[in-house]
Amino acid sequence: MPQRGVRHGDRHDRITVRLLCRACDTVRLIGGEEHDTETTTTARIGYGQPPKRVAGLWLYPGSPLLRLRDCNTPGAYLCSREKVDRLSEKDIVGTVTEGRGKRGATVWHAAIGPDFHPPVRGLSGYAVWAKNSGEKPFTSVTAAAKWVAAELDAVAAEQADGATGGAG
Repeated sequence: MPQRGVRHGDRHDRITVRLLCRACDTVRLIGGEEHDTETTTTARIGYGQPPKRVAGLWLYPGSPLLRLRDCNTPGAYLCSREKVDRLSEKDIVGTVTEGRGKRGATVWHAAIGPDFHPPVRGLSGYAVWAKNSGEKPFTSVTAAAKWVAAELDAVAAEQADGATGGAG
């Protein structure tokens, strides 16, 4: 699927085409701007791996934070309440992202409530999150996903309480 990325003046867009073989988990990346190709695996780039169910959410994997030789796990996940064939903005309720803690240890951060902004004036699109997990990172994807699920449940309960006028 073509991905439109950074726009460079009035010349050309950065385009990356990802070709995925689900039978062998091979991914071929073709970069239009740099005229390069790369062959890798779904484990190395995250994309193409099936979503996994954690804490009542579906986690869709993305690229590792650092593309190191021995890195073979996703570095970010988009969270959805439902399992879908093709994830879209309307499905995304949160995110879990990799970071580095003290002494370089892998840690995880989370956020909920995306507000998506489309590409503007040559910049890539982005999301602003309504709430994030703060300064204390999680030691696992599961712990971060549990935070996302709990925060989503709290927001839903607050909205339901507001809809009923606080009667209980």
